[in-house]
Amino acid sequence: MPMRVGFIQFRRQMLEQQLSEAMDVFPTLGIEKAILIGDLVSGDISPSSTLDFIFVHDTDRSFGRRADFFSYHLDAQVGMTYQVYTPEEFEQLQETLPALYSACKQGRVVFDA
Repeated sequence: MPMRVGFIQFRRQMLEQQLSEAMDVFPTLGIEKAILIGDLVSGDISPSSTLDFIFVHDTDRSFGRRADFFSYHLDAQVGMTYQVYTPEEFEQLQETLPALYSACKQGRVVFDA
């Protein structure tokens, strides 16, 4: 499928605008820490790029249901994905879970309460 010249730059602007709007809402949602991961951090923007986050959030929901809260409250014009850890899980797993370790090292902290 042909792409318009300049679309990648336009997509980057869309992602950055949506990130800015989301960050304004983070304090009201009880997020303790937000780490941006994925294409916007790596600079590898494509038409399907999304905003990908790791959130530290105090919750009693099961791991598989935690992202639902944020999908409901963050009204996005671009795709967003969320991995949500409790503060205790984050402390325990950030050094031992390879994917989380890598995300913490390569990601960008965009909010820290």
